[in-house]
Amino acid sequence: MSFFRPRWILFLLLLTGAAHAQGISPGAGLLPVTQAFVVQATIDKPGTIALHFAVAPHYYLYRGRIHAKILTPGIAAGALDLPPGKSEHDPYLGEVEIYQGTVDGSLPYQIAGAAPAALQVSVSYQGCHEITPKICYPPNTQVFTLPASGGGPVAVTGAGPASGSDAPPRTPITASLDNGASNPQPPAITGTAAQAPASPLSTGLAFALLLAFAGGLILNLMPCVLPVLAIKAVGLLESGESRRQARAHALAYAAGVIATFLTIGLAILGLRGAGHAIGWGTQLQQPWIVAVLACVLFAVGLSMSGVVQFGTGLGNLGQNLARRGGAAGHFFTGVLAVVVASPCTAPFMGAALAYAFVAPPLHEILVMLGLGVGLALPLTVIGLVPALARWLPKPGRWMETLKQILAFPMYLSAVWLVWVLAHQRGADAVALVLAAMVLLAAALWWHARGRPERKLGHAFTVVLAAATVMSLYGITRVAPPARETAVTGDAVAFSTAKLQSLRAAGTPVFVDIGADWCVTCKANEYAVLDTQRFRDLLRDTGTVYMKGDWTDVDPEIGAYLRQFHSPGVPLYVVYPRGGGAGRALPTVLTASLVRHALAPAGMESAAR
Repeated sequence: MSFFRPRWILFLLLLTGAAHAQGISPGAGLLPVTQAFVVQATIDKPGTIALHFAVAPHYYLYRGRIHAKILTPGIAAGALDLPPGKSEHDPYLGEVEIYQGTVDGSLPYQIAGAAPAALQVSVSYQGCHEITPKICYPPNTQVFTLPASGGGPVAVTGAGPASGSDAPPRTPITASLDNGASNPQPPAITGTAAQAPASPLSTGLAFALLLAFAGGLILNLMPCVLPVLAIKAVGLLESGESRRQARAHALAYAAGVIATFLTIGLAILGLRGAGHAIGWGTQLQQPWIVAVLACVLFAVGLSMSGVVQFGTGLGNLGQNLARRGGAAGHFFTGVLAVVVASPCTAPFMGAALAYAFVAPPLHEILVMLGLGVGLALPLTVIGLVPALARWLPKPGRWMETLKQILAFPMYLSAVWLVWVLAHQRGADAVALVLAAMVLLAAALWWHARGRPERKLGHAFTVVLAAATVMSLYGITRVAPPARETAVTGDAVAFSTAKLQSLRAAGTPVFVDIGADWCVTCKANEYAVLDTQRFRDLLRDTGTVYMKGDWTDVDPEIGAYLRQFHSPGVPLYVVYPRGGGAGRALPTVLTASLVRHALAPAGMESAAR
């Protein structure tokens, strides 16, 4: 058992971080996109462009993802003609048609005026490797320059992701065959076509489990978990009276954390099976969940302040987290720890979740288990190892004072959630949630002082509880306020059309996708993105700062997150000057990291 000494654990974590930073992806060995899908374009006869696709063995193309654009001005394209494909049920797109082997298509066109010496045609496509689990490439674009007199291309450019084609900035005439543009994109590999594509699934299960465990450990240090750290601290001190109690409480807390992560994993499986898009923290896009969580933290704060004392009847609902020292209270402390951790994404955690959200069911459950073990481990070890427990102070009357002091982080967390709700649904929703908090406090106070045999007292408690629920339900009926179409300051609002326009012009872009409920996003804004140094860097490199808000559900932003396999926010992507694929940055930013990312995107590329 000497392998599990702390220095070995530290070594494994450092090794994991180094491998992740270098982009090591065990199991990768796929063909570059232009070798997996070989595209040829020729002018077969005047007025018709012939397209030939040669698909490598064990790969396939989506018929509905093949598009063609004629980029030369004055030439009108007709409808893209492709043969029927093989029908298949895709777990991400539903019923689709695919091509395997070879396939031929044609694109008719008409020339208005004098015939040009050559014409340019842009061909976009998307395909996958049919292993289990399958790995998909992002949409890829190639631009062919064809002599008008006929024959094959004189030049082929832009063999890269469709969002960053090297095609000239012209207004194209589009001819496409799309049998499901409204469907979500399948998980796509990010990177350039010149390199072997990478995918969350190519990470490998063992590596993903290491990332999940490390991310769960670091999650204990994230600011969103601070309120629950207060509860955990009080629980540890109270359990110091008995070693047996300490072990029971530690195991109960670990069980709560792990059970909650496993429940989230099962819920994700259900949503994936129903065809819904999911992400880490997306439950906070629902205003009623934000309101309920604010009420829960407010009630816990009241309990820790000694304003109310919850009886055993409410203990099973997790309301005695701070006042009771039983196993049920510590179990629900673990549940609450996972719930309030959802606005944060720790280092290593994003890659593990990206793998889990597209992996087979068993692999996803194992990754969730790894996250739970990592989050629960510190407290569990302290509870199980007597040598560590001896470092804790002895219980005493001072604990009641500490407990009351630690109630204030609960109130501040509730205030933060009310602020999030204000951005989602405005002043009316804030009034309703504040009313719900008052009614909840009244119901808890009345229940704590009432006698069980008094039926009228119980009836009044039920009335107050029902009024609380009705107030929370009213939030679901409040319409969202009109959101501004432009972002204030130096940023522009995110849109795929605007991003494509900037990329076509060769402009470097820094994309920032965040949300009001994302604590990591706000920390990055305060430390890096809302500083004069960052604004000067944007000006010096000529980079456009594009900001997207995922506080509420936004299908366009959701599709963009899936393109980069991001399990949630924040997502930061840098697009270089003059074309090229976007590069995602880590979820936790530093000034030096952003400076090094933008310098090649702007100044160095401009010097070429």
